[in-house]
Amino acid sequence: MVRRSFVVLLLAAACVASTAGGATAMTVGGEVFGAFNTHSMQQWNDDIVAPINELGGNMDEFGNAFSGGLGLRMWPNTNWMVAATWEPLFNTKKESVTNLEFNLNANAFEATAGYFFPSTSQAKFGLGGGLGYYSLGGEITDPSDPTNGGKLTGSTVGFHFLGLMEWTASPGFAVTGSAGYRIAKISDTKLDDVSSSPEFATDYSGLMLRAGLAFYMPTSK
Repeated sequence: MVRRSFVVLLLAAACVASTAGGATAMTVGGEVFGAFNTHSMQQWNDDIVAPINELGGNMDEFGNAFSGGLGLRMWPNTNWMVAATWEPLFNTKKESVTNLEFNLNANAFEATAGYFFPSTSQAKFGLGGGLGYYSLGGEITDPSDPTNGGKLTGSTVGFHFLGLMEWTASPGFAVTGSAGYRIAKISDTKLDDVSSSPEFATDYSGLMLRAGLAFYMPTSK
């Protein structure tokens, strides 16, 4: 249902951009990308990681993480691009003494609209922004005691803004890149569907860096 909503949003944005830019052929394609992200995770680091290390444990803070994703891209005209992407976010840390593991992996479904400045070269540069739906699907596991842990869930709607680049290598094939920032804080993190009191936050806000490849379907002239 969430992914269907983003596709509908993508189509609506494409229609608006196409109307604004005049009657030109729409270009449709897909993208695959790799990403480097930073995540705030302040409450996890302050309330979980720091006390574990103070008690003699050995656990790294939550922070940088690599990810990847898939997307659908549409160019209603030469200046406007709209995209819908799915990006799984990977962020897991393990305490090396007891092997207690904290899995904060999540799924991000994002819709982005971008404007590219006019260019006569193969490279285009632009600015973009959009919304995202973030769904946590992680868990806490303790190998020494299976009852000490549980499923982590929660969701939020966030937003992001990006600097965009696309370099056309050949007809129907392009190299893509972007750099920007997202705000995506799940304020109510639940353990086995139970909220904590006070609420516990899982914060994916941070830097977004992406590099990818785009493939476009041929358009009729």
